Amino acid sequence: MSNQEIADDIARLEADGAKLLNLSIEPKGGEWNLYQWYIPSRGSVLAGTEQKRWLESYPTKAEAQRAFPKAEVYDSFVPPDQLPKEPPSNYYSSEGGFYDAGEYWGENDY
Repeated sequence: MSNQEIADDIARLEADGAKLLNLSIEPKGGEWNLYQWYIPSRGSVLAGTEQKRWLESYPTKAEAQRAFPKAEVYDSFVPPDQLPKEPPSNYYSSEGGFYDAGEYWGENDY
């Protein structure tokens, strides 16, 4: 992807309502990868969570830095914040939790 295509892609993300944070250059898979960090808009199921999106790979760190000199450079892969490992309380309960569809069946219901 050319630098202009990457800039257009980032502009589309922002036009969709995402809050852009920063660009980062990180090693992964033997290459140096450019990522856009952002927070999705309120209409997204991921709203309010920090996300990162891969934009391009470069064979060397120097090439990536030359293409995007303002990007933050890391010497290791940086995972985005994870969703909580534990579900909210009552998530699985029959009292309004995730699996409670409001339907209850007795043993004689066929």
